[in-house]
Amino acid sequence: MSDPEKTTFQSAKYGEVSVGRDEILTFPSGLPGFERCRRYGLVALEEEAPFLRLLSMDNPSVGFVLLNPLLVWADYDPQIGKEDLEALEITSSEELAIYCILTLSPLPQRVTANLKGPILINTRIQQARQMILVDERYHTKHSILAAGQASSQG
Repeated sequence: MSDPEKTTFQSAKYGEVSVGRDEILTFPSGLPGFERCRRYGLVALEEEAPFLRLLSMDNPSVGFVLLNPLLVWADYDPQIGKEDLEALEITSSEELAIYCILTLSPLPQRVTANLKGPILINTRIQQARQMILVDERYHTKHSILAAGQASSQG
């Protein structure tokens, strides 16, 4: 028996995936390089916390791993322009969630986070977009392991 509050879709890597309505994100412009994929399921698994899966509902072979960058880089401060907030209809900071896309590797020292292209989510209307920052402090391959070691030595 299917749950009307859940939507099920196929993922090439994870098989059949079910998400609640509040876990479906719409990217009106898609993601850079994946413009045709506009609907994604945001999947949180307890055993993978604090990581999340962002799985395309439009293309079963497209998926990403996300992380809240503030969990690793407490001083992460992307300058979000007023036009970006307006495009997502964000009216208060409580509606904004920020994530970064990870590049995974079997070698922990090679797992990196893209802090130059954060994903902004309006948690009220479940709309999202990826920004490309012009801030020179951030680039596309920040080592998670190095950041964790630096913060534990601080």
